[in-house]
Amino acid sequence: MTDSAPRESSLRPHMVMLVGNHVVGDSRVEKSALSAVKAGYRVTIVGTRHRTTFHVGEYSGIPIYRIPADFARHVTSGQWNELKPRRWSDSTDPLACWGRARDTPPWSFRSTVDRLDRATHAVRTRIEKQLDHRGTRAADAVGQVRDRALAALPRGWRRVWPHIADYEDAFLDVLQRLKPDIIHVHDRHPLPGAAAYAAWQRSRGRDVPWVYDAHEWLPGQELPGPAAARTGWLAAEAELIHHADAVLTVSDDLATRMQRRHHLKERPGTVINAPALTRTPMDPAVRRPIREECGLAPETPLFVYVGKMSERRGVLTMVESLPLLPDTHIAFIGSRDAVIRQHIMERAEQLGVADRVHLKDYVPSSSVTWYIESATGGISPLLSTPAHQLAIATKISEYIQAGLPVIVSDMKAQAAFVRDHAIGTVYTAGDPADLAAATHRLLEGLEGFRRAVHHGEVRELQTWDHAERVLIHTWTRLCPPPAPLAPTTVGSPADGSPAERASAVAGSVGGSGPALDLIGAAGNDPLAQVWARHAGSAVTHTGLEPSETAGDADLPAVLATWSDINRHADVVLYAGRTSAGGGDDGPVSSEMRSLLARGKKVGIWTGSAPLVDPRLLISADPGHPLAQWTADQLKRYRRQVHRGSRPLLELQDLGIPIFTTDAAAAELLTDVHWVPSPVAGPRAFPDEPAAALTEGRSPQILIIPALRSPEELASLDDLEAMATAAGYRVARPRAKRFHPSDAVFSDIVVDTLTTDGYSEASAWAWSAGRPVVGRVGTAPRGIDLPENPMVAADPSSVVETVMALAQAHAAGQRNEGGTAGRIFAESVHDGRLTVQRITTVLDGQR
Repeated sequence: MTDSAPRESSLRPHMVMLVGNHVVGDSRVEKSALSAVKAGYRVTIVGTRHRTTFHVGEYSGIPIYRIPADFARHVTSGQWNELKPRRWSDSTDPLACWGRARDTPPWSFRSTVDRLDRATHAVRTRIEKQLDHRGTRAADAVGQVRDRALAALPRGWRRVWPHIADYEDAFLDVLQRLKPDIIHVHDRHPLPGAAAYAAWQRSRGRDVPWVYDAHEWLPGQELPGPAAARTGWLAAEAELIHHADAVLTVSDDLATRMQRRHHLKERPGTVINAPALTRTPMDPAVRRPIREECGLAPETPLFVYVGKMSERRGVLTMVESLPLLPDTHIAFIGSRDAVIRQHIMERAEQLGVADRVHLKDYVPSSSVTWYIESATGGISPLLSTPAHQLAIATKISEYIQAGLPVIVSDMKAQAAFVRDHAIGTVYTAGDPADLAAATHRLLEGLEGFRRAVHHGEVRELQTWDHAERVLIHTWTRLCPPPAPLAPTTVGSPADGSPAERASAVAGSVGGSGPALDLIGAAGNDPLAQVWARHAGSAVTHTGLEPSETAGDADLPAVLATWSDINRHADVVLYAGRTSAGGGDDGPVSSEMRSLLARGKKVGIWTGSAPLVDPRLLISADPGHPLAQWTADQLKRYRRQVHRGSRPLLELQDLGIPIFTTDAAAAELLTDVHWVPSPVAGPRAFPDEPAAALTEGRSPQILIIPALRSPEELASLDDLEAMATAAGYRVARPRAKRFHPSDAVFSDIVVDTLTTDGYSEASAWAWSAGRPVVGRVGTAPRGIDLPENPMVAADPSSVVETVMALAQAHAAGQRNEGGTAGRIFAESVHDGRLTVQRITTVLDGQR
């Protein structure tokens, strides 16, 4: 990879978009992010974690990071000492800087809040202990008075509803790691974190502007939780909105109301959440148009509902209208909330209409209009709440762009919109009979309504392309990208490819085959080299060790790595337990599940690392060298093997195959597959054969580090003494200082004499035409390999065998075994068979 991407991205301001959900299905966030990329920003989306998603993801090449919110303050809100440790010192605490930035003496504010909080808490507790149910209601009233009083103080909402302070912590932490140039806040949850971060940066001499994008009318929302939640969030918005550098919302009516309520100097900008003009068809193997998925003929009436499914939004009204609408079908396209889906189907079964109710999952926001355009019409069945009265739901714009007439409940804003443009019918909210009547009216005048949708001005105005102009103007006013801007392609990397974390391996195939990402490997890794030569492109990522816990890693680099992997890889192999994300996407097992969910083929590359419990080796082969070790030696070695192998073998529960060059491990363990060790690099297959060595040169004998029995070690000691006395050079390196490729520099290599199979060093020696002495053994079961050219020897014959080879070498005699070794290495270890074995196993991955 080149460094052009990092240089280009460093010129683009970094925009971080914050939202208090898991992003999936939030079309406004998705479209805003795409618009920001188009406008010349480098974008990261930050949401919150959810059981149905992974911590790290992407949307059209834009990285998504979902933060944990542990709600520790909320849980311990009845205790007067904050139990959650802060990660900043008093001098660098962003929240302390935030207090100073508001010219509020922290000591006086905290003292006032504490006194009021303690007093009201004590009164409420005393009432609850001494009085009955009526007293409890009185205590609740005292609590509400206390909450309103606290909320009126600067930042008092943190005590009224500590849940908000937990969101503040979570978003503030991720902002410190991402270091944005501009922040876009979607809805209320990220407000405190963004405000605190901007104030903290301002105290350090750096201006980070932020935009508050209010998706709904907060005073009209029915917030979950007790009354304190509503009081706290309303107070937080009322205070923090004045610190935003710009305010946006979804309709002109909401903009007017927000300006009046908060006494804003400027009217908030309006950005309707309409779909984009472009339609993106989906892969037919993934999703087909809604009518096809429902199996309905073109003449069958089909009405759709797009968006979050909840009883509060009137979805059951749609079901209850079906008995009055024979032959009409409805389709819900929305979240996978099992509870509301069950309620919908239970009600449909009670009414005998279950066969005409279809539940479908979300499709990407860019594909919604393509997906629903075959329907007859769209429905927005909102029930009455203050927020719903003012809302023109996003789904209405989606219906219009799909060319569908609409049926809406009589909420003030959406009913007026439909009537003004004559694009559908209106019914009384929550009334199934009136909804059925409105549906009949729409079907009777269907062609006229369709003409109004297709040819009226409304369709042109209800587009994201029209609305995003306000967004882009707001951003560029606060943090303009450098001009002139180079064309920016959506789907480009988040922050380039960090050179210290990733490197590409060029191959003659030119990327025509499956692309490999090898996690936890250096750029010169032999596996990556042979993959690039014989399969497709290959990229290595050094990754992060498990000890580098989440929160400590360079988050932009982590997200860039994930973008690289998601964009490039067809196959991802982990070289051990090294993590691509440093724990930010959870443990390695979570990363692997995430990759599998993205359609990647995933495996573990262990090379020659020991995987088998020593006791299992001894049980399978009583003559194994380990059988002659002392109990203490065996115990230490067993602990060492378990530390390295157990985390890898546990990943097999995910269906992740393990690839090893150890034939014994593949024989004894399930779902562990033998592959020949790849020989690649400047040392591999040298042009000068061993036979060309100068006659009379003193040969070097390499005794490779390996598991050996005491008998074997004694024989090798004798060999070393005799060879040294004869004037030959003998090398016996320690395992930590030895690389298998070092074998090419010796003239004779001594492998293990009692264990089955041969080591990786032997493959390297054969590639250079060097003879190898050891136990011939048997080929891995089920694999057709040529007979290896091992010079057979055991502990009793190794001295005689090696000395004979050394004498012949010193005399300049040609060793036929060297030529045979070269041929064997080229047929087995040049990488073709390695790649073939890996791809064959992964092609069968579930």
